[in-house]
Amino acid sequence: MNPLLEGEQLLWSGRPQRYVRRYRDFHNYLTIAIILIGGSGLLATRANLDFWILSGWYAVLALLLSTAFERNRDRRGFVAVTSYLVTDQRLIFVSAGECGTEYRWVPLDGLRPPRVRAHGDGTGTIDFRPTVPEWLRDQGYRTRPAWQPALPELMAVRDPDRVAELIARNGSRPPAVG
Repeated sequence: MNPLLEGEQLLWSGRPQRYVRRYRDFHNYLTIAIILIGGSGLLATRANLDFWILSGWYAVLALLLSTAFERNRDRRGFVAVTSYLVTDQRLIFVSAGECGTEYRWVPLDGLRPPRVRAHGDGTGTIDFRPTVPEWLRDQGYRTRPAWQPALPELMAVRDPDRVAELIARNGSRPPAVG
């Protein structure tokens, strides 16, 4: 099946070149871990808590940290099965997994200007400058499939500046009528 619409022109296609670890994937868990460790230490000294209560705190901490590692594993799966297509009208995400091929897309004219974060090895990640409320809303929907971006981004693509320029140039163009 061809994901392109009739009359739509493919400008670029690619896939993530590697897995990129990001601090924002772990900062919630690290913050909670620091609070739990500090809180348990403070409670232990102030209230003379015994070993079993502290063990409960550390079990909760271990569960939270294992959730962070699971999220990281999901993102790794995303890298393995995803391809990106940039057309003159849309940004298309293609996921070719065990259950078949699935397509998701975002119209270019609905995106903010692209932002490139270079990784120093010729690759970079392109995102679209989410506002704080958009980013916080995205954090609430992380239970969706890992490959399906709530806030679209092209992770670890080659020549990210050229791809971002293609997206910006075609996203600002008025839609064709006819």
